[in-house]
Amino acid sequence: MASPALATIPEDLLVEIFLRLPTPAALSRAAAACTSFRRTIKGRAFRRRFRSLHQPPLLGFMDAGGFHPAEAPHPSAPLAAALAPCAEDFSFVPPVVSSASYLSSASPSASYFPVGFLPDDEELPRWRPRDARDGRVLLDWVSLNPRFVQMWGDPEDGSDVSVLMDANELADHDPGARATWTKRERCNAADFHLAVCDPLSRRYELVPTIPEDFAARPEEPLTEFVPMLAPTTEDEPIKVICMARYETKLVLFVFISTPTTSQWRMAAFPIMIPPGGLPCFDCVRGYFYWTKTEWRDYLLVLDTRTMRFSYVHLTGYHVQLREQSIGHRRLSAVVVGREGAIEMFSLVGQKGSFTLHHTSLQNGSEEWKLQKIIPLPGQYEDYSISTAGAAEGFLFFRGAPEGLNNKNVDCYSLEVKTYEITKVCSKRELFCNPKHALPYFSFPPLLSEPSD
Repeated sequence: MASPALATIPEDLLVEIFLRLPTPAALSRAAAACTSFRRTIKGRAFRRRFRSLHQPPLLGFMDAGGFHPAEAPHPSAPLAAALAPCAEDFSFVPPVVSSASYLSSASPSASYFPVGFLPDDEELPRWRPRDARDGRVLLDWVSLNPRFVQMWGDPEDGSDVSVLMDANELADHDPGARATWTKRERCNAADFHLAVCDPLSRRYELVPTIPEDFAARPEEPLTEFVPMLAPTTEDEPIKVICMARYETKLVLFVFISTPTTSQWRMAAFPIMIPPGGLPCFDCVRGYFYWTKTEWRDYLLVLDTRTMRFSYVHLTGYHVQLREQSIGHRRLSAVVVGREGAIEMFSLVGQKGSFTLHHTSLQNGSEEWKLQKIIPLPGQYEDYSISTAGAAEGFLFFRGAPEGLNNKNVDCYSLEVKTYEITKVCSKRELFCNPKHALPYFSFPPLLSEPSD
């Protein structure tokens, strides 16, 4: 209960006091103390000021199998445990009518089951996280097994066609099973169903499927499709960028939703990346950065405001790192660091131990310089450790304590400013899939972004 004397404090002074509380959890306790405190904290202006001054807490990780909350002794563990039932529940988003839409002819405009309907089988298609940013989650209507766009020779005319299948089908070498692929519609970018939601406030927006005329324009078989959630801006509250790879070109399908309108746009570029799967990416100050072990000399960069690509060459200290890199997993991540610089962490393994090499490229400079070498926990051997992206001033990495092929994985965060390493949680996943760890940061519903 709040002291009667506190009730006499002017509201403008209360606002300044509450803005200085260190965590959302402390603010929640203040809001529970009395009605006047809660009224001040729930005010639209206060919520926006608090969000602008404080970093949202890391609540855990999302993947196709669910939400994995931060565990004690992580400082976010109590809040994560309280919010976990909401963070892992997407049943408020209407499901797609066809639970196997990628196995049959897809309608140009998707239709949906009533809210709350879900298939009983956990492996069947349902809304699963594909990307997370600014407290929002980009959902993809997929089965538990990862989907792949697979090139296949059509027996009727010998041409290459794109078909969409999951990992179980890729492992099926039965010729009779492969014969059923001919009954499918050729896969194109209009076959994917997406949604954007805030699971804590239970708000969502269904993304319309890409128009058929847009999807048909490349006039080439689709080889890969990767949806991404762009950072939220005042002018573009929701922006979804889908990178579609074809034989000779790279196409961006961009969905922008504002309070007054929503529409798809597209832009095509000459192919600018080597063959192979599109790598994971990091989002830093409105730019997407792609890193990959095979790309020894550069980073691929996309400005999400202008939708233009560029390259950043890996010079200086990175020339030395090329001879020390290990494996074929995601070994580098671009992070939010100092203004006017690109900050990068590269994973290096030597003599059974692992270190992160922190490098930076200052504006106006052409040489990457080493800032620090950080040793990682020593219980992970062979290749059983991998970086897992970056967000909100943190780098994330994972380690499999029982070896590469074991599904028990420990997840860690490294704070970029202090280099402090903290274990976030342990979870089960297929370790070699780098897209199975989406860090989820969000304020509690008390501080959710006003919708009016």
